[in-house]
Amino acid sequence: MLIRSNLIALMHQRRFKAAELARAAGVNRSAVTALANNRASRVELATLERLCIVLGCQLADLLEIVPDDVSRARPSVREGAI
Repeated sequence: MLIRSNLIALMHQRRFKAAELARAAGVNRSAVTALANNRASRVELATLERLCIVLGCQLADLLEIVPDDVSRARPSVREGAI
């Protein structure tokens, strides 16, 4: 299984660029970029909390667990471990 971020979709829906979201949430831009591109290996809970507050979403909206069989059936450029 892997954890997939839906951050890029949330950013598009709310018309945020990575730098704008990072600034509004008070978090590092590289953390936002890594999470949006499913390249993050570790994310602080405080960072996730701040992102959810700014985006007006729940943690379950931001992250999802994807079983291995589903992730292999639909390969995506955005997939990666968080």
